[in-house]
Amino acid sequence: MLQNTGWKGLVGQQVHVQKDGEIIRTGYVDAVVDSADILWLKSDGVRQRALFEKAHGYCIQPVPVS
Repeated sequence: MLQNTGWKGLVGQQVHVQKDGEIIRTGYVDAVVDSADILWLKSDGVRQRALFEKAHGYCIQPVPVS
């Protein structure tokens, strides 16, 4: 899980967004701010583009490529 490291290298990758140990969303990373602690997930169907911040307790885990 990438809670304590930068998220910069995740742009374009599919990830799980977790909070309190539960997956709350899965999607593709659209952008990461320069400080690498805030990221945007791309919109997907009816789900809008969404922002997630480490400071709010979100953890990011890349989805394994099979």
